[in-house]
Amino acid sequence: MSLQIESQNRRFHRASYWAAWSPESRGLRRAFLSVTQSFVLLQGVARAQSDTSRFDPVDHYGARVIAGLIVAGTVLVIYSLLRYRGETSGIASWAVLILGVAIIPLVVFGAGEVLAVERSESVEVCSSCHLAMKPYVDDMKDPASKSLAAIHYSNRYIADNQCYVCHTAYGMFGTLQAKKQGLSDVYRYYTHSFKLPIKMSHSYPNNDCLKCHSGSAKFLATHKRDREAMLADEVSCLQCHEDDNPPHNVGTN
Repeated sequence: MSLQIESQNRRFHRASYWAAWSPESRGLRRAFLSVTQSFVLLQGVARAQSDTSRFDPVDHYGARVIAGLIVAGTVLVIYSLLRYRGETSGIASWAVLILGVAIIPLVVFGAGEVLAVERSESVEVCSSCHLAMKPYVDDMKDPASKSLAAIHYSNRYIADNQCYVCHTAYGMFGTLQAKKQGLSDVYRYYTHSFKLPIKMSHSYPNNDCLKCHSGSAKFLATHKRDREAMLADEVSCLQCHEDDNPPHNVGTN
């Protein structure tokens, strides 16, 4: 008997608690709980990542915050349509509408663009153009390959974003030039206006090698004779290195 009374009391308290909330507040609470549950689920998936040595908290958590904001914005828009049915008669209705269709989308667009630009530099994005670039990425990751790309990759002379680092000039203008060229490459890829095998439109500049190697002890010790000519781009790095170690072993066998 006491258990039945206790159960009834709990149901009564829950009913009283929800009755104290207005319909609008209850809807917002449900929306908040939905977003929270989605974010917790994403965090559970995130913990499955094992390679902590290359962990990027901005990319890792930023992507999940953006996903949570997209869910929150969608919930707010749906709630606004169901609750106010297109009417904006009060401050609360305006706040929900502006938050769902303006503020959250602007934040998502800005943060998403930053993450997209950062991820566009990854090797995975380069290899996604499988008809054109995947053979070059496969050669780079091949431990048996003797190409310059494979040697640099297997020894981790470049920690990450190897394609981007090797094919981008130094500094801010190099980054802008790379993004411009990347947009052109994406257009040619999806319009199938490229020709196989892929070839560089210009010779590989020395500066793309020297931006990393020119100050190294090994370079200074072994490049005494032609160092000044190489720095002046009068002698190409590949004149010596290409015979034994071509940039890529693709279409050369």
